[in-house]
Amino acid sequence: MIKYLIKNTAEIRVETEDDANKLHKEYEQFAHDNGYTLSSWTQTYRNQKAKGEIIQEWYICRLVLTFNDAKEPEIPLQDINFVMLNTPWEE
Repeated sequence: MIKYLIKNTAEIRVETEDDANKLHKEYEQFAHDNGYTLSSWTQTYRNQKAKGEIIQEWYICRLVLTFNDAKEPEIPLQDINFVMLNTPWEE
C-alpha cells in the first residue's frame, strides 16, 4: 500500500524568543531544501506564576508542514520516526 503524508502539525516548546526565532528559520530552511511548504507558523509566549511572580517562561511554537497536495500527491511516505531523549519508559 502506498501512503502519502499530506501535512504534519507540531507544537514545540523552547525556552526563549531567540530560540523560537531560530527554530522558525530552521523549519523554513528545512521546508525549502526538501520541496515542502511551511504553511503555518505561530509562536506564543507562556509563563507560570506563583504568588504573582513569574517563575518560569517559555514559547510554544506551532507549525504546519505541507508535504503533498491531497488531490495529486507526489512524494510517497517511507517512514516517520519520533526520536525522544530521556523518555520515562527507558530505564
